[in-house]
Amino acid sequence: MAVHYRTKGFILKKTDRKESDRIFSIFTYDFGRLEITGKAIRKINSKLKSGIDIFYLSDIKFIRGKNNKTLTDASIIKRNDNIICDFEKLKIAYRIANILDDFIKGQEKDHKIWDLVEEIFEKLNSRQFKVNNRQLIYYCFFWNLLSVLGYRPELQKCADCHDKLNPYNIYFSDKEGGIICNKCLQKDNNAKKINSDVAKILRLFLKKDWQTISKLKVEPFSQGLLKAISNNYSQFIMPKEN
Repeated sequence: MAVHYRTKGFILKKTDRKESDRIFSIFTYDFGRLEITGKAIRKINSKLKSGIDIFYLSDIKFIRGKNNKTLTDASIIKRNDNIICDFEKLKIAYRIANILDDFIKGQEKDHKIWDLVEEIFEKLNSRQFKVNNRQLIYYCFFWNLLSVLGYRPELQKCADCHDKLNPYNIYFSDKEGGIICNKCLQKDNNAKKINSDVAKILRLFLKKDWQTISKLKVEPFSQGLLKAISNNYSQFIMPKEN
């Protein structure tokens, strides 16, 4: 016998199946990440399609069968139109969805992650950030997600020897889980040299100082460093497939 459930969730991905079905990847408040099938939802007369779509926040009802979950009802809580109608914001939203998909593989209820996702979509949907600073929303999400998952980097002192950092001679070490000093560099030859601007930006991210972040002027060189250490750290701690 099927069991009925109700929750709210952010629609992160959708994939067409068969002639008229669609599978939604949804990060929900009560169950974490779920995959739910909308049966015949792509048909013109489907009553479900108006209440659920990519990056909506929706109230959803579903039944849990033996092998899958099937959508029975959906209604819009928030459309996030400023994301959906802006190509650059849409790309950032997809990046957020992908990183969640990479790190959250199974059903995992976590209200800290829910709060973070809700906050990030609110910021991305707002008009607070200038075009040049929108990518910082993604990186803020990335570093805070990893922190919630137990990978918070050490940014205030050397991650290895715990000495005070010299802002002019610092490195980010995936192995040590944060910034290290020059004398500890021999313990991780793959550590990447960064500058004090990147260190300050990372600290602002973890404080979620949105007012300051929205007004930052980040030089191209520092943008490149931020991208590089984010990608490297992601690959280093990425859950490995069995």
